[in-house]
Amino acid sequence: MSPIVGFAGIVFALWFAASHEGGGQGFFSPAGIVLLALGPPCVMLLSHTLLDFVTGIRLLVQSMTGGSKRHQIEVLDTLTAASKSVRADGVGAVIPFRDKARYGLLRDGLSLIVNDFKPEEIRNNLTARVNLKQSHMQLAANLFENMSKLSPGVGMIGTLMGLIAMLANINDPQRIAPNMSLAMITTLYGLALGTIIYGPWSERIALEAERTLEIDLLVVEGVLNIKGKKSSMHLRDLVKSYSVGEAASKSKGAAPEPAGRKGA
Repeated sequence: MSPIVGFAGIVFALWFAASHEGGGQGFFSPAGIVLLALGPPCVMLLSHTLLDFVTGIRLLVQSMTGGSKRHQIEVLDTLTAASKSVRADGVGAVIPFRDKARYGLLRDGLSLIVNDFKPEEIRNNLTARVNLKQSHMQLAANLFENMSKLSPGVGMIGTLMGLIAMLANINDPQRIAPNMSLAMITTLYGLALGTIIYGPWSERIALEAERTLEIDLLVVEGVLNIKGKKSSMHLRDLVKSYSVGEAASKSKGAAPEPAGRKGA
């Protein structure tokens, strides 16, 4: 379905740019806007899915609104409280925390404890979910990164279309200026869109994926800590180690270890 939508969008964008050579004024060009707004996303739909777009936009909004920080606070508070309750009242005390948890992986992990899964089964189950989530996030980051690279190329297509239309109507002075305007403005739009919009967006999405990975790995280890009924001191050390690791990653600009590592 995605390739069909992408191909239809490309055809429409090219048709619109070719048939609406005039109508622009100054830096405003409807033909250029439609071509650059639809071109790069529709080209990427030939190799990606709409889910990748949705994942990318969700991560982008999450990064701009501090969603990962809220998730981290919820995970830390829930793991700490659940660990104390389980040591005092048994595994059944996890149920209220599971029902209140809003972070999906945390809720799933606490459900595995309630259903009496073995520690190794819990690790394997949660790790598989973390890897799948990271795979979707990586695809979303790659999609926006590729759109930043495609935008100047799509702008050049508009430039060539404007030049061809200008040469085809070289004897009509009234049509030279609109076609020349389209040729110049699409190059500007393509460079601006790729450099100012899609490039920074792809970086934000990649960074948000790293923050989500840190939280997910903390959930995995915290749930196993609760399953083993380890002391709250052990959980505090675990939380501290992940917090220090995240801070070091930000200070050095280094990405955390990939989700596919053994024993994640």
